[in-house]
Amino acid sequence: MSLLISGALTFASFRLLWLPALTKVAVKDFVAGILAFSALGFGAATSATILALSIPRGRLYFTMIVNGKNAPRAVVRNNDKVEAVSSTEAPLFPSERYGAEFRSFYGDLIFVFLWTMASQLAVGAISLLYLAVVGDLNMVDQTHCNRSRLSFFIMTAAVSYAMLQMGSLIRAVADYARNQEQYDRRGLGL
Repeated sequence: MSLLISGALTFASFRLLWLPALTKVAVKDFVAGILAFSALGFGAATSATILALSIPRGRLYFTMIVNGKNAPRAVVRNNDKVEAVSSTEAPLFPSERYGAEFRSFYGDLIFVFLWTMASQLAVGAISLLYLAVVGDLNMVDQTHCNRSRLSFFIMTAAVSYAMLQMGSLIRAVADYARNQEQYDRRGLGL
């Protein structure tokens, strides 16, 4: 998706001249903004990772670690008993199936947060490389060589990917909060 966005943006900027404002924006100013976004995203991902690692070892946590891709759907009840969501399935795999290769929903949550941290660091590094390659030019310079077009494409791909990844981080945190609320309501009998 990010490649499609950056390809369309590069084509619209350099070939069609649909974005004339980019001919006036200096690369150094753009990179400063992207570095600020990258720092914000890295901080948000770090906070979310710490939040996920400090999830209380309650029913929601236990439900997240026994459920995963292609695993039988199970839920942990108030009495810490694991029950299958579907009456046609066993609630759990045999113990040996929950080894290192098993991907639980909890593991996927941690992965999303760590991957977001990595993508924010990468967009920061790519933006500094972009500044080093393009130098003191404007974002879109029609008289400059293909190097500026390629570096603009790479930079917009990295930025759009980092923004999409931030969206997945926000969605994951919202999903976790919604699930925690549902489990707490059930615990209260609501």
